Amino acid sequence: MADIKIQRSHALGMDKARALAQEWMGDAAKQLGLTCQMVQGDGEDIISFERMGVTGQMKVRADAFELDTKLGMMMSAFKPLIEAEIDRNLANILAKAQGGSSTA
Repeated sequence: MADIKIQRSHALGMDKARALAQEWMGDAAKQLGLTCQMVQGDGEDIISFERMGVTGQMKVRADAFELDTKLGMMMSAFKPLIEAEIDRNLANILAKAQGGSSTA
């Protein structure tokens, strides 16, 4: 199994971070075929996601997104591609929210 860990700091606050995380969920479902569920908490939301060969979760906080993904044996060969796509999607959403331009 291969792991992908991505952390992105931000200064958006919880409400805006939560909205961005929901946008990320929609993009991940559409572009990557992930099934996503969000559980909201007081100081942190947890998004769980999966598809065949991929499981993980994203912690959504007022000051950071922390993503932890596990790839099954068959998907491990695609780790660099999957990691780059997830990172790019998250970077694009953050850039848009912060008033910058996206990289894709």
